[in-house]
Formats: sequence, C-alpha cells, structure tokens
Amino acid sequence: MKNHPVVEHLIGSIEEKFESYEIYIENNPDHYRGGYEWSVCKDDEMLDSDLAFSIESAITEAKDSILALDKNEDYMRSTYNPLPLKSPS
Repeated sequence: MKNHPVVEHLIGSIEEKFESYEIYIENNPDHYRGGYEWSVCKDDEMLDSDLAFSIESAITEAKDSILALDKNEDYMRSTYNPLPLKSPS
C-alpha cells in the first residue's frame, strides 16, 4: 500500500490500481460530514462505492470490496452450468 499524507482535505484525488481494478478516492462532497468517498471501477464501470473517515480506511475498504467481487466472480464461474442446447427437429 502506498503511503498517502493525511490531510484534512485532498487536493485532487487518489487513483490506485489493485488487481485488475481501479480505486478512486476523493473528498466527500458533503463538507459537513467530511471524510472521503471511494469507488471501485473496472472497464469504465463503477462496481462499488462508499464513504470512509480516513484515506487509509478508504483504501482498505475498497480493496476488501475488490476481493469480495473477485471471490463472487470465481464462485459464479465455478457454478455456471448452462443447459445443453437442443437441436431443432
């Protein structure tokens, strides 16, 4: 994990690759609540997002989400058993 300086507000955003996914972290647009908004994307599609109180926890939560997505994808591949196609009579 990269070390990111802890500041009250990010200037810009953090973009980090993990596995084959992209993690994006930005300031929470709700300045009253503060914190950071993270999102996990793959192939230009957002797959998950949430809020965290620190940059480190945002990165950890995003990586946990990616591991869960990969685990679910592996499970779906292992249990996928399409029905055989019947040829027209």
